Amino acid sequence: MLKHVTILLLTCLLYSASSAQEYNFAQYYLDKLGISPAFVSVGDYNEVGFAIRSQWPGVDGGYKIYMAEYQQKLPTYSSGIGMRIYGDYGGQSAFSTTCADLLYGYDFGITDRIKCSFGLSAGFIGRFVRQENMVYYSMIDPATGNIGGATEMLPADAYRSLTFSTGFAVYTKETMLAIGLHRLANMVISGDGNYSPSVIAVLINHKFKIGGTEHKLEQFIVPTLCYTHSRYANMIMPGVYYSGYRLLLSLAYRMEKADKMASSVVMGAGFDFGKVELSIGHELETSSVLRQTCGSYEVGIKYKFEKSEKNRSGKTILCPAF
Repeated sequence: MLKHVTILLLTCLLYSASSAQEYNFAQYYLDKLGISPAFVSVGDYNEVGFAIRSQWPGVDGGYKIYMAEYQQKLPTYSSGIGMRIYGDYGGQSAFSTTCADLLYGYDFGITDRIKCSFGLSAGFIGRFVRQENMVYYSMIDPATGNIGGATEMLPADAYRSLTFSTGFAVYTKETMLAIGLHRLANMVISGDGNYSPSVIAVLINHKFKIGGTEHKLEQFIVPTLCYTHSRYANMIMPGVYYSGYRLLLSLAYRMEKADKMASSVVMGAGFDFGKVELSIGHELETSSVLRQTCGSYEVGIKYKFEKSEKNRSGKTILCPAF
């Protein structure tokens, strides 16, 4: 029985990868540019960041997801530019994805309290299949666990395209609404033109001050809602975050619907060393079967430098929640 469960988990994973797996970091603040390119001009620091996610490490063939990004603020022009590199390996590296984006964002004021950022990104995405004779979920008899005939085929052993995305963020010092429209247009270089679907990502949060002053020991509670939608899956994740005493603590509940519904509890902790921020997190599957995969683990690090106090108009740049 355990053997069949392991096969089932692995083949579900491979099936989702062949259908263009869309990853999400459970600690969304590790990869804000992945939510919307508008984030490249939001905030008052230049940043470089790295993050790794190990998904289903208890199953031979789980995902390894990586991300690196750089953001450079241009306060003289109320703008920001950035670069983001990300990808994954799955199924004992049978599948791999490599992506790179260049981003630009423009920040402008709607009122004295409300600002808006509009972002654009253009990049490359490549997906590759490195093994043949794969076993798919639809090939397994659910009653016996025996493998039947092949009813699924990979669209191609390699896919490459240029992609174009956009997004915007409307925010105050306390509230953030960000939307990203990813891969709105694809310029296929090789492979199946339907292998890189569009993705909609939404982030909403509001931070409530619970202690401290502007210059000493500020503490916040931040209710947050993250949502993503693509042709293959929908994910919604409500959560609450605590920020104070250089700590960042998070607790969220993640629900994802692809062929079937899966849910997990997300826990995270971070520490601000000043210019350096370090975060770790664990995602615990609620299903007793999926729990055997050991859930997911995330580690991220950010380095902040060259704080920009003023924009072109001379007004202090707003710094919303995370």
